[in-house]
Amino acid sequence: MPEGPEVRRYAVQLANALENQPVTHLSARTRDAKAFLSEHPDLFPGRIIERIRSHGKHLFGVFEGEIGFHSHLMMWGRWSVYGGGETIEIDRRERARIETPAAIAILLSAPVFEIFQGEPYQKIENLRTLGPDILPYDGPFDAALWRKRLLSEENLEREIGAVLLDQRISAGIGNYLRADILFFCRIDPYKRVGELSSAELAALSEEIPRVARRAFEGEGVSVPPALRERLLSDTSLSYGAQIREYGARHAVFRRTNLPCLVCETPVKQKKQVVYRTPDGDDENEPGDERARIIYFCPNCQNVDMARFERVKKPRSKRAAIGEREASASEA
Repeated sequence: MPEGPEVRRYAVQLANALENQPVTHLSARTRDAKAFLSEHPDLFPGRIIERIRSHGKHLFGVFEGEIGFHSHLMMWGRWSVYGGGETIEIDRRERARIETPAAIAILLSAPVFEIFQGEPYQKIENLRTLGPDILPYDGPFDAALWRKRLLSEENLEREIGAVLLDQRISAGIGNYLRADILFFCRIDPYKRVGELSSAELAALSEEIPRVARRAFEGEGVSVPPALRERLLSDTSLSYGAQIREYGARHAVFRRTNLPCLVCETPVKQKKQVVYRTPDGDDENEPGDERARIIYFCPNCQNVDMARFERVKKPRSKRAAIGEREASASEA
């Protein structure tokens, strides 16, 4: 699933191509948006696109006259931008298309595309629930609001690795960001929020925006330059003799059994229960439990691996009788 840095890059790309341009055509194939356009066929042509922004994993655009669109890429969605006047055939995966004299933007494979009238944070329910953006447009990351939401009573018994995926607390963190953020903070993903020290809370409030900004500017690379160079040059840090660029982007994410970049302990992966959040992506909705893979260094993050040892189930009475009968017959 595209995380906050990926969605922000799409937002910047769309803003550079479409902002301050008049709409010549807008179409949609999602049910509600298609119905809206059918009822208002002449609403968009000629309107100027005033701004396009992202907040966490959500992207929205505002046109003059307080009307706009909202999209969420979910697992496989993406935006593509082409030059104005090009002939782009309709792909079966196409969900929306916005055309101006200068550019064409097409949304592919994303199930969420909707049209709203009014202020986006008032009309789009999912936007209202979001926590502070990990990539704020103006000013620093709102660490005070993040901390207030994180330390609310309902979260104190939750595991920090699961809470980082809760878009109501901070918006934009997904699986690769949470794994590397926790690694750089040296925090056990299974530690409960109420057990975090003041130093760990401070580290999180610094690393969340730092790693997010690095991933945004580095097109998905969450490690700093020095570690990136090591990953690209040392075959002992990769699977096999051939180093792949994608495998050199992260500190622990998808590096299972490879050496930790700090202590050389093999990186581990385990499942962690998370909850879907009301923002409609694949992560969190109260009452819906599911397991997601978390990656970590057991040594650097002080993870007690003994907790994951499989407890042997006691033998059933029938199995025990069968074993005794087998032994008697052999005798």
